[in-house]
Amino acid sequence: MSKLGVEKLREVLVNKLLDRKFRIREHHRVKGFSGVIHELDILVEEGDKRCAINFCRSEVTIELIKAIALYLDTKIPQIIVCKEYKKDLAEMVKESNIKVSIVSAENLDVVIEKIVEYLSSTLNQTKVLLP
Repeated sequence: MSKLGVEKLREVLVNKLLDRKFRIREHHRVKGFSGVIHELDILVEEGDKRCAINFCRSEVTIELIKAIALYLDTKIPQIIVCKEYKKDLAEMVKESNIKVSIVSAENLDVVIEKIVEYLSSTLNQTKVLLP
């Protein structure tokens, strides 16, 4: 993932989001409309707004497909934090009405700030965050 690894990145990110008074649920399970149970790395809530943050553990294209399926089944916007950033995939999602964002994990501070900005201002709107 990054030099810090997924668990450290998650820990730092959760602390930053808690500092900003978001409600956080780690390793959260949610039942989709299909009845399938999905596991989210982090579920961030503010009032009735929700957003999932998941970390890439395999190739980014596979993670994107999983995130799109999860969004279609739950309608929870997704932020995917990936080491390998593919602009063409981010642009493809941006052109659709699917609420999935791909964020590069290369700079932890930038990732955290972009996620916090995304959650604060456009939680349930379509947006792809470019590096």
